[in-house]
Amino acid sequence: MEFLERYLPIWSLKKEVLAPKMIFIAGPRQSGKTTLLEHFLAEEGCSSLFFNWDTPKVKALYLEDPTFFESEARSLKKENRDVWVALDEIHKRAKWKDILKGYYDQFREDFRFVISGSARLDLFRRTGDALIGRYFLFHLYPFSLPELGSRAFEDLTLWHDIAKHEKWSDLFDLVADHKPLPFDLWQQMYEFGPFPEPLLKGDKAFSNLWHQDYLSLYLREEIRDLTRISDIDGVETLVHLLSKRVGSILSINSLREDLQVSYGTVRAWLESLTTLYLIFALSPWQRKIHKSIKKEKKYYLHDWSYIPEKDKGPRFENMVAVGLNRLCNTLRENGLGSYELFFVRDLAKREVDFLVAKGEDPVLLIETKTDALKISGYALNLAKKLGDIPIIQLNHRSGVLKKLSQKASVISAHHFFSCIP
Repeated sequence: MEFLERYLPIWSLKKEVLAPKMIFIAGPRQSGKTTLLEHFLAEEGCSSLFFNWDTPKVKALYLEDPTFFESEARSLKKENRDVWVALDEIHKRAKWKDILKGYYDQFREDFRFVISGSARLDLFRRTGDALIGRYFLFHLYPFSLPELGSRAFEDLTLWHDIAKHEKWSDLFDLVADHKPLPFDLWQQMYEFGPFPEPLLKGDKAFSNLWHQDYLSLYLREEIRDLTRISDIDGVETLVHLLSKRVGSILSINSLREDLQVSYGTVRAWLESLTTLYLIFALSPWQRKIHKSIKKEKKYYLHDWSYIPEKDKGPRFENMVAVGLNRLCNTLRENGLGSYELFFVRDLAKREVDFLVAKGEDPVLLIETKTDALKISGYALNLAKKLGDIPIIQLNHRSGVLKKLSQKASVISAHHFFSCIP
């Protein structure tokens, strides 16, 4: 299978200003972390320095010599070039943080370290302070549309310019200047989801089998290792229920009744699924962000293909939510500000699907519609009340590019996301 370039290395592994910090890469299973690192190390001439701590060979090497990589790494050392040592799944090793602390303190002037893993890496790094000040954390999610379409990263820097110079009002013109990727690629992602294997295979039967196995194995292996949850079938049922409630404010009491468990149990299950990168939550926008913690949230799946195909609106909305959540994450990890994604709902229960905010300042409203070409009066008025910020309505159809006013527009979603790394 042909390797498709990923954007994450550009603002993590290849960003010299981050040296000598270790680079942590976390994210969902099978999102391509191992493939990315193998490819990156090959480009750097360091293929022999990729070590998977899940294998007996690496465990044996460590027992024989705790700095087993040193000799090979020093033999590859060249002037003006970093030597990279990749340690995959090391967080499954007892006292792994102490091991990494020792490696960093001993070799930080000699080698660069990249550490990769799934949910456990992201979770376990928060417990204890042995590694504080020694690493930066980045997330590799499944494919974005431009990655699938092999779009050069240089074509996507408009978002960095917008965020850096606060040019959100110019967003429509900047997006309009970029040629969209083929609509067929958007449809392919819509049908098969963002994960590399089913997406690139493009076969419906294979995709169905892959997604069934992925969810079942993921829940049983990750939840077993990371939580005290014993009712795995109940959690799997919860995922099924969530796939039918995407885009709606989630009532934990309603879920409690459906699942016949306690309120606290449902909350714990939702938190576990969030930690495992299966779902993510959006809070309602409040000027004082801490207030939104007390409000009911909306939940979306990281893989929208679990939403029934007949539910076109929710599947499309979920796909947009994933793309916007990824955008906010990318801006944060590029050091461009504390961007977060919300939804808006007033006391009359009128809603706008998404709001992008930088800290406590809203910068962009986004609506999703499968066909409509007009923006509701409520959404337009809300944009003005929030500081006259721009509003964009994303449409599931191709070929839509309408500028309704300087700060209001309707754009095909696939055109919009053709520009987001």
